[in-house]
Amino acid sequence: MKALSWITNRHVVSALCAAPILLNCAYASAEEVAVAAAPAEAAPPYTLTYNLGVYSNYISRGNDWGDGPALQGGVDWAHSSGFYLGAWFSTTDPLTLGGAGTVTNVDPSGNPLGSGNHVETDWYGGYTHAFGPVTLGIGGNYVWYPEGEKSYHNRNQDTFEGNLNIAAYGFTYTFYHAFTDWYGIGNTKRDPTLPFVSPANAINAADDTSGVEYHEFKYANTLPFAGLNLAAKVGYQRSNDICLNQKDYLIGLNRNFSLPTAGKPLEGFNAGFNYTGTFGEEQCSVQLAYYTDDNGKSINDRKFTFFVKRSW
Repeated sequence: MKALSWITNRHVVSALCAAPILLNCAYASAEEVAVAAAPAEAAPPYTLTYNLGVYSNYISRGNDWGDGPALQGGVDWAHSSGFYLGAWFSTTDPLTLGGAGTVTNVDPSGNPLGSGNHVETDWYGGYTHAFGPVTLGIGGNYVWYPEGEKSYHNRNQDTFEGNLNIAAYGFTYTFYHAFTDWYGIGNTKRDPTLPFVSPANAINAADDTSGVEYHEFKYANTLPFAGLNLAAKVGYQRSNDICLNQKDYLIGLNRNFSLPTAGKPLEGFNAGFNYTGTFGEEQCSVQLAYYTDDNGKSINDRKFTFFVKRSW
């Protein structure tokens, strides 16, 4: 991960700039030939966009899943009919997303643990439709860890969530529901008097933990000064089987900008910060185990996250 952090810190800006430049040059050359050879054609009924960025932390639902700076990026396809598909990745902390680094280096049943997952990928799709100012949507997201490292409970961490959402006037409400076990976590509520790492919990590791819900309410708008964009959200995550019930919040500012060049400026850049935190954490075991990594470090503390990204 030290090598990955060095690459992130030294080369992500080059990647943000160079990849779109090469693609734009190739596209421009092809476009010139096409114009000379044939009349202009109608625009296709779909768009294909890319994004790449570096973040000081990988924050998801108020929790830090990263190991220092995180490199993130993706590709999105959207059709004029309302259907969309996409893929996204992020570097992650193997001590959080996997069983690496525990004192005993074994799970509650005594099985040896692996080295943890260093990369997360999300594969998603869905459909949206506008009714005047109101947009309704339905979709799904499959989280896949290519390294295949299992959780502390020695279970597959790949997770599938469905979602329903409604948006209007800058506000968006989304309901998420997990149809699979939640990131390989077993039942952690059976005996609230025992610590999460106790071997006595091994019998609960095979319990079904699907059905985790997350409610998210977001607001986004452009402020009337300095070209700043406001982002804000509150969320609530709950489960009947895992000690993870808590609420989270985010408030942030960001700004779009371009980079000057000898020719046409490079567009599509965005930079800013988010302030995130959690509250109302459920205390259902001796230690709040779900929101600590395998070294016992809390992952849901309040913090600032700074980022710079580009879309094209």
